Amino acid sequence: MTTINFFSRWLSLAGFLLFSNLLSGQELNVQLRVATPQIQATDPQIFRNLENDLNDFLNNRTWTDLRYEPSERINVTFQLTIQEELDNNQFTAELAIQATRPVFNSDYETTILNHMDRDVKFIYNEGQVIQISPNSYLDNLSALLTFYGYLIIGLDYDTFVPLGGEPYFRLAESVVNTVPSSEAGNFKGWRAGDGNRNRYWITENLMNPRVIAFREAIYQYHREGLDMCHKNAESCRANILAALQSVEEVHRAYPNSMITQMFTSSKGREIVDIFAKGTREERNQVYQILARLDPANINVYRPLRS
Repeated sequence: MTTINFFSRWLSLAGFLLFSNLLSGQELNVQLRVATPQIQATDPQIFRNLENDLNDFLNNRTWTDLRYEPSERINVTFQLTIQEELDNNQFTAELAIQATRPVFNSDYETTILNHMDRDVKFIYNEGQVIQISPNSYLDNLSALLTFYGYLIIGLDYDTFVPLGGEPYFRLAESVVNTVPSSEAGNFKGWRAGDGNRNRYWITENLMNPRVIAFREAIYQYHREGLDMCHKNAESCRANILAALQSVEEVHRAYPNSMITQMFTSSKGREIVDIFAKGTREERNQVYQILARLDPANINVYRPLRS
């Protein structure tokens, strides 16, 4: 992304929040792959058609009122791993998602979402039309992709404008709320009772007032931290450290929240790399924060202590 495009994007996002009247454009640059390591009997052509249909759905539509240049589209990879074929063209699967955005004045792309959804179940018939569905439930596959489309766009906006992703998190939340009880019983991941790590809890966390400081920290981490590293590495680290301290405060206010765990999944290794050249005090502070946020992966953060 060029310098002009980068700041054009930021100004467009800010303008959207004030005026919401810009032209539309395709926002996502998705590479989606369907993998079938455990499926032997089914004609593989159905999965090739599924892959084509999903890529077409995600890439060839407008999700917002903003105008995106081709170089400004959000890079996303999906891997849909089919685990089992049930009756009537119904499948169970896992969906791995990674979305990135560029860091200003560099060739580096930072991960804004690195997530595995293990509660994927859907019906797919060849020739089926997959449609965007923020306000009405059509089918579980359409709802699933619509949910993640808006989630990714909202996360990207939050990195450019404080709380900029709000309209799109509300749309993702609307998708959750449109899934009828009769469908939610068969297709898991949409209700609080389906576990504490699912689509319901993602939107619950993002819309919860206790998490506002987390979302503000996301802006600070990216715009006041990463995007400024080309100017001054020390102030870049200081702003990122301040953002991490805010994330930790949210963790204390909302223990075991899904969104802070998604943050460490996306950012943990990156943070280690950023502070590898930091002062001893900085490294120790960051290590202590990450150890409290993500104790299960403490070994990832040990280099900060060396």
